[in-house]
Amino acid sequence: MGRYLRRFPGQLAGVVGLIAVIQGITVWASTLNATLLDALIQFNLRRFLTAAALLMGGWVLIALLTYVVTIAQTRLTQTIDIAIRQDLTTLLRGKNYETFGERTVGAYVSWFTNDIEMINVQGLASLFMVVSELFGTGFALIALWRYHWTLAGTAAVLAVLIITVPRIFDRPLNRTNTALTQENEHFVNRTEDVLSGFDFLFAFHALSLITQRVVAASRELKQKAVAQSKAQTAVQVTGFLGNVMAQVVLMGLSGILAMQRLVTIGTLSAVGSLAGNVFNNLGSMSNYLGMMRGVQPIFAKYQAAAPAPATKKDPVTRVATAPLLAVQHVSFSYQDQPILQDVSLTIQQGHKYLLAGPSGAGKSTLLKLMAGYLTGYQGQLVFHGQDYRAIGQAALMDRILYLTQTPQVISGTVADNLALTAHYSAAEMIQVLRRAALITTDAEGPAFLKQNVGAKGTALSGGQLQRLALARGLLRGYHILLLDEGTSAVDGPTAVQIEQDLLLDPRLTLLMISHTPHAATAPLFDHVIQFPLTKTAGTPASV
Repeated sequence: MGRYLRRFPGQLAGVVGLIAVIQGITVWASTLNATLLDALIQFNLRRFLTAAALLMGGWVLIALLTYVVTIAQTRLTQTIDIAIRQDLTTLLRGKNYETFGERTVGAYVSWFTNDIEMINVQGLASLFMVVSELFGTGFALIALWRYHWTLAGTAAVLAVLIITVPRIFDRPLNRTNTALTQENEHFVNRTEDVLSGFDFLFAFHALSLITQRVVAASRELKQKAVAQSKAQTAVQVTGFLGNVMAQVVLMGLSGILAMQRLVTIGTLSAVGSLAGNVFNNLGSMSNYLGMMRGVQPIFAKYQAAAPAPATKKDPVTRVATAPLLAVQHVSFSYQDQPILQDVSLTIQQGHKYLLAGPSGAGKSTLLKLMAGYLTGYQGQLVFHGQDYRAIGQAALMDRILYLTQTPQVISGTVADNLALTAHYSAAEMIQVLRRAALITTDAEGPAFLKQNVGAKGTALSGGQLQRLALARGLLRGYHILLLDEGTSAVDGPTAVQIEQDLLLDPRLTLLMISHTPHAATAPLFDHVIQFPLTKTAGTPASV
């Protein structure tokens, strides 16, 4: 957390400065209690009224400054939240396809919501309280020293004890905080999982399963939250007891000093108020310090999830005599379940390949391997004569486009989903929309580009989403296209039109999975790769 605070020194200094002023005025106001009581004992009305007026003015100023500092703290907190979320997105961008899939989307969402909330409440809010209490304690000790050095010395010794004793609860607090943040991830995962099945649960009259799963996940979250509360409350109770005992001791000492005429009677009132400043602060401070230490596991989790620094990869350089793509004795398994075994294939530039065969035979896996999505394989994948592992995923994905049958979109317009982070003219986007058969004339283009795709693409049909994904790739000029049932949701005539356009493009190398190839386009394929693949399949036979 400290590194984020150091990023914004100006805002932090402003907050700390305001807190210091507020605490200074608060302690000064406490010393006025002694003046009031002494003036009352002396029947000095003028002195009494002056002190009362100053006290009133001090508290009005404290109220105004409290408003200002609260706004400043909120601004700093939100600024830090943005910085953390930005770093988290950078962390996620550094992950590859496989490592990103080690957690569900719900778990990552929990990072941006539940974890940030815990950092705000237990980390930043606690920090501001600790800073406030440190200034309050420091100023109060100075004031006590002015009355008598034994008051300040005793308060300092008691302060050290109040801060250090609760540290015995650090380990259980860290452990329970870690368990709670992990359970928050699990809760989001389970809730997202069951809610995503609303459609089919509705069809089978099984919506009660949503209640069962959410309640079960809530009960597990409750156990972790209660355990965390127990550890946190132990710190609070320890601090409270230390606070009460210390105030009693200090008040007793001030009474003894007053009896010995070493301090005035009014000092008792001031010491009572100052002791409250010191020990109320310190009693809470031990709790806040424990809470701050409790957010360390969250940042440790982020650090552990960060990908290893990428090693420098070789640039892609074409070897004239090498095939475009080569699969050499490649084997791949999902969770120890073999999918591909000792497969060898050669893909020539500009050729068109049909991948045919039953579901589960490894067709999609082969395309993901060729696209660079999957890396945990045995054997060798070669692109333009260079090993995939030497090239790296980013360079491969700049040249090879893999399209699934369930394409994804972001909220926004069709134009937003075509451009993403790049810039293209309307004419360029309209051209690929026509090629993907999303529009039939240029005149339809401007309106279609402005159309909102809806949440998760609900404003478009499944076929339109597939064609939008294809248009996104065509816009970027990919010459190697891996199509995984990419026209399965498109009506027959339109699918034939799209496939013919792709198959007749001499610049394009195409590998297409289809369980139902169209008779009109089947003769346009150069090769058929029939699944399941035999061991060392070799170059696929021509159609």
